[in-house]
Amino acid sequence: MKFARKALTALLALAMLAGCSSAPKENGDAQTPSGDTGEPVQGGTYIVRQPSDPASFNPDVKGDDMATYTAMNVFNRLVKTTASTELVGDLAESWEFSEDGKTLTFHLHDNVKWHDGEPFSSEDVKWTLDMIRTEGFQSNSFKMIEEITCPDANTVVIQMSAPSAAILSSLGWLGTFILPKHIYENTDWATNEANMHPIGTGPFKFESYEKSQTITLVRNEDYFKGAPYLDKLIFTIIPDANTAYQAYMNGEVDDLMLNIPSNEIAGLKANPDYTVYERASNNRTYLTFNFDAEPFNDVRVREAVNLGIDRQEVLDKAAKGIGAVPQYYMSPVFAWAMNDEVTIPARDVEAARKLIEEAGYTADANGIYFSVTLDLFDSGDFKDTATVLQQNLKEIGIDVKLNVTEMGTWQQKVQVDSDYQMAMLSGSQGPDASAISMRVHSAGAFNLAHCKNAELDALLDEGAVTTDEAARAEIYKKAQVILAEELPIVPVKEATFTVAVRNTIHGHPYSEEGIHSVASNEFSLVWIEE
Repeated sequence: MKFARKALTALLALAMLAGCSSAPKENGDAQTPSGDTGEPVQGGTYIVRQPSDPASFNPDVKGDDMATYTAMNVFNRLVKTTASTELVGDLAESWEFSEDGKTLTFHLHDNVKWHDGEPFSSEDVKWTLDMIRTEGFQSNSFKMIEEITCPDANTVVIQMSAPSAAILSSLGWLGTFILPKHIYENTDWATNEANMHPIGTGPFKFESYEKSQTITLVRNEDYFKGAPYLDKLIFTIIPDANTAYQAYMNGEVDDLMLNIPSNEIAGLKANPDYTVYERASNNRTYLTFNFDAEPFNDVRVREAVNLGIDRQEVLDKAAKGIGAVPQYYMSPVFAWAMNDEVTIPARDVEAARKLIEEAGYTADANGIYFSVTLDLFDSGDFKDTATVLQQNLKEIGIDVKLNVTEMGTWQQKVQVDSDYQMAMLSGSQGPDASAISMRVHSAGAFNLAHCKNAELDALLDEGAVTTDEAARAEIYKKAQVILAEELPIVPVKEATFTVAVRNTIHGHPYSEEGIHSVASNEFSLVWIEE
C-alpha cells in the first residue's frame, strides 16, 4: 500500500514545495505505467480516513460534513471551489452574465452520463436547483433566483430578481451538487433509496457502504473529464484521532485530511519521505452558544467568555504555533470587508468577572460562578484547544466540563437536537464573504446558536445581492458591529492548513497539479507511484 497525507488548505496560498506533476488526462488517453519517469500510473487503491458516518449520501438536503467526502467524488456541481478557493467550471464549460447582471447562463459539457448510463441534461440542473432553493439547506443563499429555464439540453438560464455578487460562489460551495432528476423526481428526496446508493456524474462510482467501517468508490471509466487513475477510493471510518494517526503511520490509511495532530507536524516536516505544504486558510475555530438556555441567553456571559480567552496561549500551546490569533468577527481572508473599528478585545479577566456578576451570578468560595459543558468532537488540536480554554475560563469563574465525542454524536447533540450550552467547532468561511450567513443568519443552516437579529439578517441579505465591492464592504462592516454585540460566534483561532503528502502520491488536491483545478476533497487526479 502507498502512503499519503493531507489536510485541507485554502486562500492566501503560501509557496508550495515543488513535486512531480502531470496534466489532467483527456478521455481516451492511454495510461503509461512508468512511475519512475514521472508519468501517471493507472491503478491502485487510495484510503482516506473519515471521522464518522454520513447521515445519508444526499449532499443537498441537510448540511453534513461526512457526506461531503463522498459527494466531491461521486457528484458534480455547475462550478466548484478548488483548494485554493478559486471558482472553476465543473459541469459547466462556460457561463456569462447578461448586461444588467440579472441573467446567468451556463453552457454545459457534452456527453455527460449518469453512473447508471442515463444521459445528463440541463433538466437535471433545473430540477436540482429548484429543489435546493426551496428545500435544501442552502436555500437561504438563493433567494435572488426567480426562475430557471432550459433552452436546450446543454444550456441552463438562471433569472434573478437583482444582480448578485454571491451566486457563483454559492453554487460552487456546499449543498449544490447536481442530482439525477430521473431518480428523484416525484419522490421524497430526503428519503429516496438513492440517498444510500448515490448515482452521480463524477469521477468515481459508488460501490458499497459498510456502516462505521468503509465507503468504497470505483473508477468511472466514462467520466466526461477523463477517467481517474485510481481503481478504488475508500473512505475508512475511524472516529478516534489517535487511532487514525497510528493507522496512518502504519500504512493502513493513506490520507488523514485535516486531522493531523499539531504535535506531529514538526516530525512530518523533518521526514524525508514527505513533502509538506503550509497554507493560510479561511477556516477558523470558534465557540458558539445556545442562545435559548442559561447561562448564555445573557449576552453579558457571552461577552465574558470572549474577554476570558487567551488566544495567544491557544495558538502557542494547543496549535503549536500553527495558525494565527483572530482579530475580527469575520474571516480576515475577506480583507476588503474587515472593520478595523470592531475587533476582538484583548483578554481582560477582571472585566470578564465583572460582566458575569452584572448578569446576576455570585462566586463561590473557589471563585466559581457556575459550571457549563463544552461539547466538541475529536479532531486535530480540538482537545488541546479545549483544555486551554477550560483553564482560561476557570480564571474568570466559569467551571468548564469537557464533553469530547466523535463527530457524528456531536452533530446529533449540538447541530440536530440543540442539546448543548457551549460548543466548539471549525469550518471554512466560504469562498465569498456572504457565506457568513450560513453561520449567523436566522435562516442559516449552521446557525447553531439560533441567533435571531432582524437587522443582521437584512444586512446579510443585502450583502449577498450587492455587486459593488465598496458598497458590500460597508454592509459587512455594519454586520460586524452586530456580530460583536450579539456574539453568536466567538473566534478562537485562525487555521493554517498543513498538508503532508508521501512522495509516492501525486495529483493530490493540494499538490501543484491539483490545487487550481479540483475540489478540496476530490481525488480524480491522484495516482500512486510504483
